[in-house]
Amino acid sequence: RFARHAALGLKAPPRAEPMLTPNHVVIAAKAVLFVGAASAVTLMLGPFQGLEEAFGLSDKAAHALAFGGLTAMAFLAFPKMRRNDLAIAAILLGASAEIAQLFAHRSASFTDFAADVAGISVVYLASHIEAVRRDARERGAMRFSDIAAQRQRRRRRKSSVVMPAAGPTESETAHGSFASRAAARFPREA
Repeated sequence: RFARHAALGLKAPPRAEPMLTPNHVVIAAKAVLFVGAASAVTLMLGPFQGLEEAFGLSDKAAHALAFGGLTAMAFLAFPKMRRNDLAIAAILLGASAEIAQLFAHRSASFTDFAADVAGISVVYLASHIEAVRRDARERGAMRFSDIAAQRQRRRRRKSSVVMPAAGPTESETAHGSFASRAAARFPREA
């Protein structure tokens, strides 16, 4: 392809690197999450009751899809946060939306909240599939309790800081401790 360049003694042009990085995906997910959350709040609290039927969805299916989608976007948008915390935040958002519907002259219902939790749960459980697959490949014969204990030990090992012993160092034993050297150099006057 670049034979003409080589015949003329020219270097081949540098290859273009792909432009998309994981950080770009995170930024896009944050934008989608913001627009999706604003849309969900507007649809749940505004005068749009029954709009989901125009798309062929029941009210409960719309709640499950909305909160499942928001949870999936939150998992992508905040990769350094724990999934448990994000799922709990989504559940609290669903409960808050139902309570806010009481004040917006809409009908709040426990079944809508249950549909929110169902959508969040499906995404939360699906997000753990790859971890289970990795454990099956690497530790297939171990029980889950043993795997959890092993991870706990590994976390403790990573977080422990190795501190030097409190005894005197080699230079202190050869020349005396700092206190003894200072006392010899600056004797107390009585």
